[in-house]
Amino acid sequence: MNLTDCTRGGNDTKRWRCGHEYQTRGHLFTWCKRWKKEQEVLWRVIRKVTGVQWRLQLPTSQVFASEECTQALMDFLFVTDVGRVVVAEEEAESLEDEE
Repeated sequence: MNLTDCTRGGNDTKRWRCGHEYQTRGHLFTWCKRWKKEQEVLWRVIRKVTGVQWRLQLPTSQVFASEECTQALMDFLFVTDVGRVVVAEEEAESLEDEE
């Protein structure tokens, strides 16, 4: 499994989703309203280590390719549910809530 699998949209109920139509890296790491505070911390660190002052100056693909950004990305993933696989119990509870 890779990060693309975890962030891809569709009807895959085994993956966590924020509810937005598009589950892209750009959305989840830059624009997703659910993780706004965490994104601010992430991009503050990225600006510090790269010298880039504005998010759009550095595409998300470059952030992922940059070794100097790895720790900031790992910290972001640790404090958010981005990429989390939904465990069977949570899925069962979700189905019960819908009934």
